[in-house]
Amino acid sequence: MTWYGIDSVDRAFSRTKSFLLEPFDFWKWARLALIIFLLNGLSAGSGNSGGSYHGTSGNLEQTLSDFGFGEGPESFGELEAGDFSVIFEKISSIPNFDLIVLGIVILLLIGLLFAYLSNVMEFVFVESLVSNEVKVLDYSKRFRGDGFRLFIIRILLGLVFLLSLGAAMFPFISNAIERGADPGWELILGGIAWFLIVLFVIGFISLVIGSFLNLAIPLSIYRKSGILSAFWLVYKNFRQSWKEILVYWGARLLLRLGTAIAATMLFLLVLLGLGLGFFLVDGILYFLLLILISEDLVWFGLAPVLFVEFLLLLGIMLFINVPFMVFLKYHMLSFLDMWYPGAEIPFFDRTVLK
Repeated sequence: MTWYGIDSVDRAFSRTKSFLLEPFDFWKWARLALIIFLLNGLSAGSGNSGGSYHGTSGNLEQTLSDFGFGEGPESFGELEAGDFSVIFEKISSIPNFDLIVLGIVILLLIGLLFAYLSNVMEFVFVESLVSNEVKVLDYSKRFRGDGFRLFIIRILLGLVFLLSLGAAMFPFISNAIERGADPGWELILGGIAWFLIVLFVIGFISLVIGSFLNLAIPLSIYRKSGILSAFWLVYKNFRQSWKEILVYWGARLLLRLGTAIAATMLFLLVLLGLGLGFFLVDGILYFLLLILISEDLVWFGLAPVLFVEFLLLLGIMLFINVPFMVFLKYHMLSFLDMWYPGAEIPFFDRTVLK
């Protein structure tokens, strides 16, 4: 018995090779790097701010008192309507509060803009790989409506998941508020355990829906249907051949791990080589600038060079990522073409492979 998730690996490799190297086109790679960059958004490694609150009950009492709760932590579970207005007045009295709010709103709008562009690039990337023609502007105009609808769907799904998480955690949160400053270790540990379980369930459901949406995007393009209609087609076929999807998910997991490791190792090797070169160049420029200008101005002279080196490293990182992302997307497209009857994705090499 053959499995489409495994069989599609050979086709993905063949199509990646033909698409990127036959012939090699630098500007084609550059446009693909831009698409992939916008597709992944501006997200960087997430993490906390590095700070943590280690306050004692005395600190909490003083904090509550500062916000207008004269009773301290004992009254924390008995908030009145006026207390919230006091909190708002205290927060709004922060220096430059209006500028802080404006900055948050601007960052939120920029994030939403790039999230929208990311959803448009989902369609642009698929069409580029299928047609073997990378036309960023033309495809962006063509799929801006489809990208907007996908953007709205994902926003709504995110809100549903967030509300589900909040609803699942509400009993623990309300209980903790009622107990005040000392909710007890059993409630804290139980809340953490429940939070992790709920987060795992929501995360799993999110991954499944995300996989179905990725499979639905090509169907919506080439069957000329809406994204929700294409999603329903994927779901119905999943019910008939769910084992194929499970094998596909397993293959995707292994391929993602393999490509991530390969891309990281390749980038580290390039970074090591360029890093040594940059170190020598920067060192020579540093001593030359020390001779020509004062020591206080040396770093101002080096700043443009360091900026160019950063842009060069960023470009190299994006270029290194291109073949791996193209391969993974071709694997998904090749699997869909074999798995879904009547998909008929018009690959540029369909006559050759068939």
